[in-house]
Formats: sequence, structure tokens, C-alpha cells
Amino acid sequence: MPTKTLRITTRKTPYGEGSKTWDRLQMRIHKRLIDLHSPSEIVKPITSISIEPGVEVEVITVDA
Repeated sequence: MPTKTLRITTRKTPYGEGSKTWDRLQMRIHKRLIDLHSPSEIVKPITSISIEPGVEVEVITVDA
């Protein structure tokens, strides 16, 4: 999946006068997709791993 890049360009000075210097900020969003074809007994221990704050994980189980 492609990395999504959000960009913001803003003036460094809080006032309208002064040098015309700019800050260029960007935030990159990385997405990964992992597709497992295994029984739910094997997937459950994998999903119980502790995950750092700020990381979103979505788990969908489908019984075939």
C-alpha cells in the first residue's frame, strides 16, 4: 500500500513582516495489510501482542 504524505507549508514568523522564511512540515502515514489463512486458534495469540500507543490495528476473522 502506498505511503500517504500530508504536507503543510507555513510562515516561520508570527507577524507579516520580516524575512520570508517558511516551515515545511509533513506527516507520513504507513499502512500494512497482512492476510493470514490459518485457524483462529493460531491467530488469537498473535492478536494478543501488546501494541504501542498511536498504532491502530484492525483484526477481522472469517470462519470458512
